[in-house]
Amino acid sequence: MTKILIVAQSEFATLVRSKAFIVTLILMPVIMGASVFIMRMTRDATDTNQRRFAYVDRSGLVGRVLEAVAEVRNQTAATDGLARFEPVAVSPVGRSNDDLRLELSDRVRRKEIFAFVEIPPEIVDPDSSSEIRYYSDHPTYQALPDWVQVTVNQAVLSERFRAAAVDPALVARLTKPAALGSVGLFERDDSGAVRAGEEVDEFRAVGVPAAMMVLMFIVITASAPQLLNSVIEEKMNRISEVLVGSVAPFELMMGKLLGGVAVSMLLAAIYLAGSLGMAYYYGYARAVTPVMAAWFLLFLVMAVLIFGSMFIAIGAACNDLKDSQNMMTPVMLFMMVPVFTWGAVLRAPEGTVALVLSLLPTAAPFLMLLRIALQPGPPLWQVLLSVTLMVLTSVAAVWAAGRIFRTGLLMQGKSASISEMIRWVRQG
Repeated sequence: MTKILIVAQSEFATLVRSKAFIVTLILMPVIMGASVFIMRMTRDATDTNQRRFAYVDRSGLVGRVLEAVAEVRNQTAATDGLARFEPVAVSPVGRSNDDLRLELSDRVRRKEIFAFVEIPPEIVDPDSSSEIRYYSDHPTYQALPDWVQVTVNQAVLSERFRAAAVDPALVARLTKPAALGSVGLFERDDSGAVRAGEEVDEFRAVGVPAAMMVLMFIVITASAPQLLNSVIEEKMNRISEVLVGSVAPFELMMGKLLGGVAVSMLLAAIYLAGSLGMAYYYGYARAVTPVMAAWFLLFLVMAVLIFGSMFIAIGAACNDLKDSQNMMTPVMLFMMVPVFTWGAVLRAPEGTVALVLSLLPTAAPFLMLLRIALQPGPPLWQVLLSVTLMVLTSVAAVWAAGRIFRTGLLMQGKSASISEMIRWVRQG
């Protein structure tokens, strides 16, 4: 045990002093901060270009409304950061429908107009199934078609109300929807008084749990792969041959693994402290409780043991970094499962998909943490079952990695294949 701790201490010191650790420690918060800054800066960024479009109003009732609404909109478009919409009427008289459409399409291609709109003659008829047709070579631009749809529909409704002798203002007042406010549950405090629930804060309910899962992913991806680089570097420089003369291969591997755990804990402590400081500054300090921090650290240790064992095994089985990149692909795919599926867990944290994924040992450190952070949280038996499966998996991963490490550490020449690694685990 003493030798394991000595190796762990040495590995921790080596990893912490490495340039990769320093870069990761500094660069990750910078990237996250820059991402938040860019999102804030571009959140309200809109298209302010002039969008000139043609319209063919076969009903004769909607076109003038388009022009009137566009004129009102354009008066404040610049100050509101909106694009200017300039509708241009095109008469359908004297040309077939296809000839007119081809002519307008050519005008779009020549950049004379941005798009053109067709309004069918029976658009006002409530029994008609006709639709507004919008033509453009910019299918991803939605501001103009959305505005056209809303404006035309408002004009159509007004015309229908007029034909039916119904006051549109009365209809709007009577059909005004009721607002919905999301509030927490009532509870009784220590003094026996009934306390009303707080209004639900969407960021606190969703953003904080998601941020904790992302933080877990950052710490794991920053610390676990360093173990692979450490093993390969020592193997390539023949340092491992000297080390196994003083300590047993399993003791060497466990020391490295515990050193990796210590590095991840250090990263987590630094990032958690920074995150708590930001949460306190923005008034979300109560969202991160000591219990949540404890779950975070527990799942972090399990994740480092599982993935760290895999990376150490790959490092022992490979002779250079190039070969290890191919071997890392399956492990990285396991690590990416939570990234691909966390949205489904967020939408239905108590659903079957969320339960199955949070019990998968390689995904549980991320997704079970997410479920615990989401109110009201999973049942205790699911959490305990997930922790049990992670503990068993980490023990199995350490045991299998120990066998691969013992056989592959001193092997030189050709890197081992996955089938050979499986054989080493089976035969010891």
